[in-house]
Amino acid sequence: MALIAVMNVISIDEARTQLEAVCERALAGEIIRLRNHAGALVELTPVPGAPPPLDSAELARSYEDAEWAGFENHCGKVSD
Repeated sequence: MALIAVMNVISIDEARTQLEAVCERALAGEIIRLRNHAGALVELTPVPGAPPPLDSAELARSYEDAEWAGFENHCGKVSD
């Protein structure tokens, strides 16, 4: 049995008046499409967050991989 996704289409004018709530609904997994005056649709899509930055120990360990360092050096020479 296939799952049916709930999709809501709202006008840009309507979204403008309640933008925060519309964004929260999209972040919660609801499919939200905005319709402009010409009838064209765009869909709001959540964007995954950036990974947390490396701490200094993790950063130092990343330079211990000789194979990766060789690859980076090769790329650097090619781009010169």
